[in-house]
Order: sequence, then structure tokens, then C-alpha cells
Amino acid sequence: MNARGPLRGKPATLAGSAPTRRAPGKPTAKRGTRGPALAEVIATRLEEEIVLGRRHPRERLIEQELCDAFHTHRADVRLALFELEKKGIIERIPNRGAIVRDLTPKEVTEIYAVRAELEVMAVRIMPLPVDRRDIERLEQIQKGHSAAIDKGDLLTVFYRNLNFHRSLYALCGNECLIETIEQLAQKVYGIRSYANAHPGALDRARRDHLDMINALRNANREELIALTRRHLEPSPEAYIRAYRRRFGDVTGAVETAEP
Repeated sequence: MNARGPLRGKPATLAGSAPTRRAPGKPTAKRGTRGPALAEVIATRLEEEIVLGRRHPRERLIEQELCDAFHTHRADVRLALFELEKKGIIERIPNRGAIVRDLTPKEVTEIYAVRAELEVMAVRIMPLPVDRRDIERLEQIQKGHSAAIDKGDLLTVFYRNLNFHRSLYALCGNECLIETIEQLAQKVYGIRSYANAHPGALDRARRDHLDMINALRNANREELIALTRRHLEPSPEAYIRAYRRRFGDVTGAVETAEP
């Protein structure tokens, strides 16, 4: 990492947006919770803060501060950080501890190139036509996604978007492929806020989802493939622009920052 500090980018916001609420169905801590249950809550909260741009690439995650924030001890915090490290969302730097993972433009480009091919593969092997009930399920998820955009509830936007794509790619029926797509998506959670900070980005995502549903309804595989590729473009483009504004045209790895 580099001593120049975290890559700063504005958190994703919408005009007139209300404070973000907890998305339904996600882990919440009960009084007295300890061990893996609390670690899951801590990991989820940190993941959400990273997704929403409240924690930036290269930002340190200080164990004692997290212990104080969650009223727990280091074992729970370390377990949470371990889970986030497995997902590729954070990394541990010798003698510094955990930081939000910093991705170079080269890494982002490579990840998204692989994501595009895997997600297109899922569409290519997806049996068409799709069952009406599956289309109705996607429509219901998208209604929630659209409503969250209108309310400025970015956390729910994030979860509804995840649910939409999980449900879409699940239609291919290949469990290994579905799992791999999910793992790569997790690695780039930290760059989502850069695209969402741009006006119109969420409306574009909403339109893409609706067009994907329409392509499924019409069993138009080629249109769905084109939409799948297009839908992945805004996030890496926005992140790379922000990265280069901060650091210049850096294409390789960056050095580890000193404490």
C-alpha cells in the first residue's frame, strides 16, 4: 500500500435521501450476543459501511475501536475480520493490522473481465424460456429495488440488487458457476459507491434490470447477454476515474504504507 492515504471518494448519496436503515433480514445483535453470531453482525455492518462508501480503500480497521463500537472483545472482532478477509473485502498488512482492501485499476479491470465472461456464461446456459413464476419473482424483487431508489435507501438498494442478480443467475442451474459469480462480486463490494455517487447511475441500473426481465420474458438470449455486459460497466469505470484522480495513472501494485 502507499503512504498517501486512503482513496477518497464521496459516499453514494441521492438528493433528499433519508438516513440509511438496516435492510430487513440481515443479522442484528441481541443483548449478550457473543461468538460467531456477533462476529457475523460485525462483519455485516462493516461490509455495509464499505459498500456505502463510509469506509474507504486503505482505511485501517482498528480492533480496539471496533471492540468499543460493538461492546465486545477482540476475539469477536478478529473472527469478523477473518470472514471479510476470506471474501476479499479487507486485507491484513504486517505490523499494521486490517485495512479495507485497495484495488488497483489493473485488478479491477481483471476482476470485471472475468465477471463479465462468467455472467455471460450463466446466461448462455440458462434454459429458455424461463418459467413465468421465475419472472414474477424477479419482478417482485425489482419493485423493491426501484422503491428503495426512490426513497434514497441505499442499503436496501444494495441488498435488492444482490437478490436480483442472485435470482437471475440461479436460473442457469450450475451451482459451481453461481458460487464463483458470487465470490467475484464480493471482491468488488468496496467500489460500488463510486458508481452510485454519479447522478443517474441508479436509474440506469433500474432500467437495465427491467430490460433484463423483458429479455427473459421474450426468451431473447442475445439481448440478455448484451445487457449483462453493459450492466457491469459503470462501477469499474467510476472507480478507476476516482483512483486516477487521486494517484495518477497507476496500473501496478502499490507499496505498503508505513504506520
